[in-house]
Amino acid sequence: MSGKTAFLVLALFLAATPAEAAMPNPFRQRSARSTTFPGKGDIPNLEPIGKVLTYQGQRFQDFYGAAGNRYIQYGLLNMMIGEYSYGAKDRRVSIEIAAMENPTAAAGLFHHHRGTIVLDGGQMVPVGAEGVLDSKRDGRNLYFYRSSAFVKIVYSGGPPIPDLLPIAGFMDERMPRGRDAKPEGFSYIEIDGIDPVSIGLTPGFTFNISFLPAAVWASAPGGGSVASDMFIITRQTVKEAAGLYADYFSYLKLYAEYVEEYRRGRQRLVKAVDPNQGRVLFTSYRHVFIIAARPDGYEKGEVLIDRVMARIDEVSPESRRR
Repeated sequence: MSGKTAFLVLALFLAATPAEAAMPNPFRQRSARSTTFPGKGDIPNLEPIGKVLTYQGQRFQDFYGAAGNRYIQYGLLNMMIGEYSYGAKDRRVSIEIAAMENPTAAAGLFHHHRGTIVLDGGQMVPVGAEGVLDSKRDGRNLYFYRSSAFVKIVYSGGPPIPDLLPIAGFMDERMPRGRDAKPEGFSYIEIDGIDPVSIGLTPGFTFNISFLPAAVWASAPGGGSVASDMFIITRQTVKEAAGLYADYFSYLKLYAEYVEEYRRGRQRLVKAVDPNQGRVLFTSYRHVFIIAARPDGYEKGEVLIDRVMARIDEVSPESRRR
């Protein structure tokens, strides 16, 4: 693993909450993965070809090539691959399970596929914590994640195209349970004014600043600019989120062209011109650090931040400890 790759994986690990970091990954156990893949007779027309194979480390790099770099950046532990025929030898289904470091990593990889590989965002399907079918490619690709596992199902062959959802549903029912819902940041960023297809995870430190861990982010046309983005970093405690606020404020006081802290009721916010990002507005709210980057004006940034705070209250009404 190169130094750059190790840097990115470390950044992702830091982005996970301590609860996530402490979660054991069930796919380290052979029994967990062997019972998840369909066997002979489990699904009509689907027949295994050989055994499920596992790739990790250099073996994964040799097999996946440059396309696997994103998996490693997001925190891949290992890749398990099963090959199947679907009613005929020339009709094939490939199933991959990427065991990731934590649920945030799995969600990040899912949203990377949805945002950059699936055409037009695809059709969301009721499987896993989130699932998407690439409907613009005739439903040949289906992706979903649950807990720390990301699953990719691909059909190659002629028509008729099989329905991949029953395969995904079979696997989902047999996947080890853990933290099954969407990780917090991915829920908090689902607000009016952002592009849901663009939701993702930064593959490294936010803004390339070493004390800002990886963030859930999305393009935010509600900010008025084609470059407007939202960034959300969840922490375990209110105190930790406030620490990120203080550190970024101190950084901007040293390097920004303009920086001003102000109060709106009990809420503290900072508006500034970041040396690399341009206009930014940020605050900490409960256990979450929120940044509106490059809006057309600070007022539009405030509107977006208000929506994130309301979403946090809706999704997680309980307060985090200080």
